[in-house]
Amino acid sequence: MGFSDIGLRHIVDVDGQLLGIDAEVIDTSYLLAKANRPADRQLWMVRAGERLFVQPRQRIQLTQDEVIFFETSSHVSMQVPHRMAA
Repeated sequence: MGFSDIGLRHIVDVDGQLLGIDAEVIDTSYLLAKANRPADRQLWMVRAGERLFVQPRQRIQLTQDEVIFFETSSHVSMQVPHRMAA
């Protein structure tokens, strides 16, 4: 049974929550809203064990062949790097 057999065109996973989406192209704000996540969350695409940062308002192309995995994290300001002693 494929996704189309149950009436869903695209499947994404956001923080372990599977979502069915009909649109082929979405932006991050739509995805966060659909997953009931705060709009200020940072979004990461997880592919082959690597976390890739997704820019705010970035458009994402969905495919019918694969489930795309995303993780969110709270927005954290840049941290000052630790200085090493000479």
